Amino acid sequence: MAVEARLAGDAARAAALLEPLIAANPRNSDAQVQLGLARMALGELDAAEAAFRAALTVAPGYTDAHVGLARVAQRRGDRAAALRALDAAGVQSAEIAELRNQLADASSGPRWQIDVDAAYSWLDGPQPDWRELAFQLRRSEGRAAIGARIEYARRFARDDVYGEAQIDYGLSEAARLYARLGGTPNADFRPEWQLGLGGSLRVNGGPNATILTLDGRQARFAVGDVQSLTPGIEQYLGGRFWLTGRWINLFDERGTHRSGFVVRGDVQASEPLRLFAGYSDAPDTDEGVVVDVRSLFGGVSLDLGRDYALRFAVAHDDRETGADRTQLTVGFGLRF
Repeated sequence: MAVEARLAGDAARAAALLEPLIAANPRNSDAQVQLGLARMALGELDAAEAAFRAALTVAPGYTDAHVGLARVAQRRGDRAAALRALDAAGVQSAEIAELRNQLADASSGPRWQIDVDAAYSWLDGPQPDWRELAFQLRRSEGRAAIGARIEYARRFARDDVYGEAQIDYGLSEAARLYARLGGTPNADFRPEWQLGLGGSLRVNGGPNATILTLDGRQARFAVGDVQSLTPGIEQYLGGRFWLTGRWINLFDERGTHRSGFVVRGDVQASEPLRLFAGYSDAPDTDEGVVVDVRSLFGGVSLDLGRDYALRFAVAHDDRETGADRTQLTVGFGLRF
């Protein structure tokens, strides 16, 4: 019945039927493979990987489990890992040949991603509303990715254009590092220059994966320097729901230290639809001056097929000083 449900397109029902079977007999490699296929159809790649690996623990030569791992890696954009999984299968079949051809096609050129986001903020009081527009171009090649981002912002009846270069590198499937370097010509309220370094480490995988993150930044504003250090954690609960927490620490050139937090919850309601909401009570920089801000925010991300995505978000900021504001953001993503 589980296989029939999966083939009929009801992957959630298939997974629900398979879970009790596996709980009763974790060494049922056939059930593990079917669960991996169901989880992959639901977009739960960590859970799918865990199921395929569990099958291989029992049956190391299980071809379908190796192919499943290859497809998980393909979905993640990791061509090298996908090819290693196919090599480990040790056999040839029409499905494996087709997948190798797909991976060969994917390697013929870089993977590109374009993101465009526009935001409008309504401010309380007499100040004019804010407008922001961001454009980002990103290219991935294996474990590495490079990108560039340009942000236009109009605040306080003044305009700033901030540009940033980005590089990311995966040390392994579990660990990534990144660097950011940007600046604003003739800056009014954005940083004159900014350097950011950080990374992430997945300390355990599967449907209840835990990922530790760290971000550090040094920024020079017209009125002085500001440093930030932000450790964080992402905790997945069953693969389709995850919580994110960040501890934000800001330091200014006078030696003042302010800290706060951000908490956020995401749910993958379906393979194309993701919802999120969160709350923050943390310091922020406004023209280089650190102020405390409480914020409520939420939004939705919708994949339109494999290559297109739409994003909508709304946030309300209650600021310690200055005007409170409500922001609406609309975004579009394109992958090719």
